Amino acid sequence: MDEDIIFRMSAFSDRGGRKYMEDVFQVKIECEEPVVVEVQEGEKEKGGGGKDKPTTEAPPPPPAAKTSPQTPHTDCAPVSAVWVETISSSSSSSTTITEDTHTVNTRRSVAFFAVFDGHGGREAAQFARDHLWDLLKSQRGFWSRDSDEVCAALRKGFVACHHAMWKKLPDWPKTLTGLPSTSGTTASVVVIRGTHMYVAHVGDSAVVVGVKDGDSDLRLQALEVTQDHKPELPKEKERIERLGGSVMKKSGVNRVVWKRPRLTHSGPVRRSTVIDQIPFLAVARALGDLWSYDFYSGEFVVSPEPDTTVLTLDPRRHRYIILGSDGLWNMMPPKDAVNMCYSHDKLVGPRGMSCASRLGCTALVFWKQRMLRADNMTVVVLALQERGGPPLPMHQDEATVDLATAAATPPGGAHHGPSPGSPFDGDRKVRQNSWLTGQRTEEEEEEEEEEEEDAMFFEEEGVMCGDEHDEDWTCLEW
Repeated sequence: MDEDIIFRMSAFSDRGGRKYMEDVFQVKIECEEPVVVEVQEGEKEKGGGGKDKPTTEAPPPPPAAKTSPQTPHTDCAPVSAVWVETISSSSSSSTTITEDTHTVNTRRSVAFFAVFDGHGGREAAQFARDHLWDLLKSQRGFWSRDSDEVCAALRKGFVACHHAMWKKLPDWPKTLTGLPSTSGTTASVVVIRGTHMYVAHVGDSAVVVGVKDGDSDLRLQALEVTQDHKPELPKEKERIERLGGSVMKKSGVNRVVWKRPRLTHSGPVRRSTVIDQIPFLAVARALGDLWSYDFYSGEFVVSPEPDTTVLTLDPRRHRYIILGSDGLWNMMPPKDAVNMCYSHDKLVGPRGMSCASRLGCTALVFWKQRMLRADNMTVVVLALQERGGPPLPMHQDEATVDLATAAATPPGGAHHGPSPGSPFDGDRKVRQNSWLTGQRTEEEEEEEEEEEEDAMFFEEEGVMCGDEHDEDWTCLEW
């Protein structure tokens, strides 16, 4: 059995200079599905005095069984970080097994991390946060040891989430012109099982790995695991045009065109109906964006099918995994991000800010220096620890997780964040960049909704944009 990964994690989320927050993230640690082992009747376990007979692993349980009776699952709403403890099982070395099959608790866990950058409203991002993980793990082949089957399950799960949004579309708020919601979201997902990291990705959020190059202890190399799905890429442009769509530039940015009936039109769409072509979306793939459905081809011009990648993690080489929305990557090159985390761990003491907060706050400063309105920003940072090696330094709002036992080691001391699943101290303000809060409290969400209603919006060829600049940089606390 491959050694499971030990990692330290932190997260940061901030709305930047926007009047609305459409970024969300999710962190979940759960047990893998139990393994069913077929055993010959009367066979004895190793050490019971008889000769051992080989055992065979049966396929994992069907997708319908989402939660095993031996796998406790607790959701601490509204917290997005869900921690699940495994149940230890004890067995005597001389016990005779008489059942035909039995369930083996391997005590191995799976970690799920996701960053969703919404656009056109927060509905799609929140729907993906609430449902994507359950849809992924219910797909046939997700719990397989075959990487190809796992990647196929990830792709099916993304498409299933996309179609589930279609059923919810009537419940989502309409646009100012009364059209169905144009909400969509990017999605960058990382699933860690054993030493394997599975990545699924749509949109322009990104996953980057910091790699130690040889024996050098000075700088890390950045491995860009994902590629932005931009409409101008030859592969994406060819796919869009093949489905009857098109790509046009607006303000120097290539966008997928929304072909919609003229706003003055009423009644069914016919061949004689005047169609406006609006350069609308700056990414070629996303979840949601149901406006992009092409009735002739029966497919979505903005595709929900993700790119998938598998990487075998080696903590001696792979030091950091960073998931971030474009609010981070538009200001910070991947190589600078991984080396900022590397130097941060060397120089900052235990009372300092987390790696994720350091990246997020630095990116916000860069937005400010360039006199630009900062985009929504979400960052999740995982620092890998070599098993048996020296422990990683701990900062505020960080926690260490060992996937071999699903045990989380909370930060120590009064100046650190709470242990997983526990509430914040009552005298301490729950902030947006605290990774355990699920990004926002209910009061903050209500306040943001009121601000959105009061904000000045304008509609320019069907695109809704905020018209004000927010100078509230509350997270710049160094």
